[in-house]
Amino acid sequence: MIEAVLFDLDGTVADTNALIYASFQAMFTEKLGITVADETIYNFFGEPLEKTLRRYEEDPKDLLDFYRAHNLKHHDEMVTAFEGVEEALIHLKAKGLPLGIVTSKREEMARRSLSCLGLTKYFDVIVTPEYTKEHKPSKEPLLKACELLGGVDPTKTIMVGDAVYDILCGQGAGAYTAGVTYSKVSLDRLRALKPSYMLDDLRELLPIVDTLNAKA
Repeated sequence: MIEAVLFDLDGTVADTNALIYASFQAMFTEKLGITVADETIYNFFGEPLEKTLRRYEEDPKDLLDFYRAHNLKHHDEMVTAFEGVEEALIHLKAKGLPLGIVTSKREEMARRSLSCLGLTKYFDVIVTPEYTKEHKPSKEPLLKACELLGGVDPTKTIMVGDAVYDILCGQGAGAYTAGVTYSKVSLDRLRALKPSYMLDDLRELLPIVDTLNAKA
């Protein structure tokens, strides 16, 4: 029985791929004067930003400030929703399922993305790094979402994401997991983790939920 569906935000619900890529490239070029391969940048997606930047500076405050300023400046003009996202959310809510966001993005920007896309109303809970001591790939953010949803059983949830950290977070909590094939992260890396499902489109969640609930 599925009691809730939880989603990563960037690269899963919100298409911020070009924005994140551009912010990284500007930071690496203008602040560090280095060139970083596209594949390397894409594999940072889904990872807490500070952890990523500590690979390049022990104290990444200046890098963080630059990245966030660039991201904020261009955010509203570049953020879009992936095809089928709102339709999937509408139908999942119609089934009576609570929905949540579990993201490594700061709360202010996560809510800004959802607001720009007109999607805030579909989510019952938004868990960001401010809510937990440990972050993805730890299971703690997913468990926090379940707690805020009134004590949902994490093993009766589906965690949907585009990054390795999303799948590991869900698996650690005993949840069903679903990777998206439109991820910028290597699909081989995602598939190697053996998520419960791989989705080309979030609307594919609807028959999955129906099948799991029919079995229950």
